[in-house]
Amino acid sequence: MTTANLSKRVIHFYFVALSILLVSACTGVGQGKKGAPTLFTEFYETAEYLLQKAEEVKEPTNTEWQLAAVQALTKESKYVLADSVIEYLQNKTLNTQQKNHLLLLIADNQYAQNQLDSTMKTLKRIDAKLISAPAKLHYLKLKTELHVRDKEHQAAVDTLFELTPLLTVGKEKQQYNDLMLSELNMLDPSVLNQFNRASANSSTSTSVSNTTTSNALNSELAAIEAELTARQTGNADLAPLTDQQAFVQGWYSLASIYHRYQLRTNQLLRGVEAWKLLYPNHPVIDYMPSQLQNIPEASPYQPSKIAVLLPLTGRFKKPAQAIQYGISYAFYNQADAKKRQQEEQDAGYDTSLVNSTGDAQNINSTRSARDYIATPPHMLFLDTNTMSMQEIAQQLHSQQIGFVIGPLLKPNVEALLPLVKDIPVLALNGFPADQRTSSIHYAFPLSPEGEAEQAAEVIFQNKHKKPLLFAPNSDFGRRTAAAFEARWKSLSEAQQATDETVESYPAETHYFSKDSDYGKFLASALHIDQSKERIKQMQGMLGRKLEAEARSRRDIDAIYIISKRKELMFIKPYLSVTISPYAEDIPLYASSRSHSADITNTQDKELNGLVFSDVSFLINDESQMNENIQAIWPKQRLSTLRLFALGYDSYNLIEQLKPLQVIEGYKFPGLVGEITLDADNTVESKLSWATYENGTLVEVTSPLSSQ
Repeated sequence: MTTANLSKRVIHFYFVALSILLVSACTGVGQGKKGAPTLFTEFYETAEYLLQKAEEVKEPTNTEWQLAAVQALTKESKYVLADSVIEYLQNKTLNTQQKNHLLLLIADNQYAQNQLDSTMKTLKRIDAKLISAPAKLHYLKLKTELHVRDKEHQAAVDTLFELTPLLTVGKEKQQYNDLMLSELNMLDPSVLNQFNRASANSSTSTSVSNTTTSNALNSELAAIEAELTARQTGNADLAPLTDQQAFVQGWYSLASIYHRYQLRTNQLLRGVEAWKLLYPNHPVIDYMPSQLQNIPEASPYQPSKIAVLLPLTGRFKKPAQAIQYGISYAFYNQADAKKRQQEEQDAGYDTSLVNSTGDAQNINSTRSARDYIATPPHMLFLDTNTMSMQEIAQQLHSQQIGFVIGPLLKPNVEALLPLVKDIPVLALNGFPADQRTSSIHYAFPLSPEGEAEQAAEVIFQNKHKKPLLFAPNSDFGRRTAAAFEARWKSLSEAQQATDETVESYPAETHYFSKDSDYGKFLASALHIDQSKERIKQMQGMLGRKLEAEARSRRDIDAIYIISKRKELMFIKPYLSVTISPYAEDIPLYASSRSHSADITNTQDKELNGLVFSDVSFLINDESQMNENIQAIWPKQRLSTLRLFALGYDSYNLIEQLKPLQVIEGYKFPGLVGEITLDADNTVESKLSWATYENGTLVEVTSPLSSQ
């Protein structure tokens, strides 16, 4: 950069600082502070105050004040201003630590603006050996968050192994230990068992016979004990464990026990207690993951009889059948998995460790759990169109049903729940207002209102200020738009409560009908008609024709479209020609209603750049479930496959509801998305997002945190 250009940058920086001082007479908190606040800690000085101090201290000793100002500007969401200060600092002589701190501040700024790929690229440029202790903590936390959001579970675990020993605050230790176990639990069992296999394959002679598999709890604990004993006694073939090796191995061993026995309380309790004896000095013991606390309360439902209530005849027959297929598919998948698990346990079952303690009760409890694995529950499907809720409730009690999936229709949910307060129920719709009658009743609504609320959150997190909604002029459209508007309002109000300087605008909805003239509809929504009227008035006043082009409004910065694919194919081309060429492109978002199979192989290309939401397995099919289903059930609409996913997840949730209800931060990866349970026992699923690039579906990382 030339000297003249650099001088311009210097002048621009101080102009920025002066502009801030003129905006407000308030000089911020901490005026008496002698030195700059410590970077990457919680300080409360404002950007205005920090820039003022940077000007008072003068060059070149004011760098720490300027760096702190960047941190404050990012926290205050003043990104343009932060970029100006960053650009100035990049042209300034900095020491090696300051250079690395600046890179971390840049990464922070990028992350705050949801530029996730850029954030990771910047983090890779940082030399973690040359930054301060608070910066190292911040660096590792940010790196962990990126790995978690990108579902890079092994990378997240490796980063957490660096981070957790550095934490000093109890709340953070608990938070990141919970996250560590969650991420370890997502790894392949072969990775979790790597240390156990190492011991099992060693030549160490022990009192516990080696087995062909480490799947039985006794064999697993024996393998851990064998390796530790061998290392502690100085076995020549095994080098002593370093503290770091013991730390890592202890985590993997604990996660292996949790992964294998999380749905069987007795084995999990016994396994965790045995693990504590084997790793008495492991730091995790002081902050045991929440998933391993209150284990009896988190014991899963294990019903021997399950009733499924669906409208298998009549108007809702087809959607009910899709859900039924999903439930049945999950039933047989789970039965096969448990059968394989029992065969593995039978092959590797060994009682020597139990017998050494003389604990016959543990042997019986283990056998009892194995019997449960071998016996799948009995399934009973009841048609809610041929029986009243009173008749169904009587049958549920007479047949001693242990768990109910359904009903699907809200009136049936409202009628049934008061009649079965003593039976666990997972309703496939939302609770009617103030309707939940028991702590063992749950709701699993895959609703358009919930999708609209998530869209509001994503658009808000993407830093948009005023979205425009296009929705069908129907009861469905009004309900969905109202859900978006309400969520947007609450998000805006929450932001203003913490920062009064942030401008807030309500979401604005325009409704179309199936007979709409989309050209006129969009001209009205984008105020093109008002621009034309102003031009006409000016021509009338001047008495001559003006060389003027109608312009679209400039106050909106995002559009959310709630429509079917057919309607979207009319709206998007009109938008392309309606928006003024002088205006910036407006990001377009859409609901899952517009995601459908492209039979002509041309529509997806026309939708390039559009971002939309949908259930996870229709966007990110890592398990190839979608591919497998369509191979045996071809030519199904995506709307049908969404209901299949609802059924599949509803069955698998039977064993997950108690952990979701009891364990804070617990998540379950379902076909519909990452599943959690709110305080009202309503199942919530985090939708996935995607866009089209040259007609190809590409997943988009959601700005909503995965933690």
